[in-house]
Amino acid sequence: MKKWTGKCQRVLMLYLKGLSQTEIARQIGVHDNTVYNIVHDPEFIKRRVEFEEKVTDKARKLFEENAIHAAEQIIRISKKGKPDERIQLDASKEILYQVGLKPVEVIETRKRDYTPEEVQQALQTAMEVETIAKRLGINNSRFIVDKSNAKPESD
Repeated sequence: MKKWTGKCQRVLMLYLKGLSQTEIARQIGVHDNTVYNIVHDPEFIKRRVEFEEKVTDKARKLFEENAIHAAEQIIRISKKGKPDERIQLDASKEILYQVGLKPVEVIETRKRDYTPEEVQQALQTAMEVETIAKRLGINNSRFIVDKSNAKPESD
């Protein structure tokens, strides 16, 4: 791109609104390749990143300016709040989350090791289900066990 034009600016604004390159081309009346070339041009990328950073910085600053008020709202609602103030509470929490005061989420996972006896018992149960399925003429049971692969692992 040799020069930043009004067309480039329109592409940028529509791109930032989330329109696809094809939708942008249709809306401003140019070929898809024209939009593709603009969007992939280093100058366009530079301006897009600058704009996104500017918006992000403004939003962050606004959240930071309102963090104290949000915290006060949460305390007030927790002490004297009414059921219809839930939206204010959620909004206040979101403001605090945006300035980095979101509680840490802990995810606990547990693994259980099965004993050889438990594995053998499960295998026997599966084989019983297989026998019943065969007697009933069911060939496609999801419980059918391939006996060649059904041996319990040994350590």
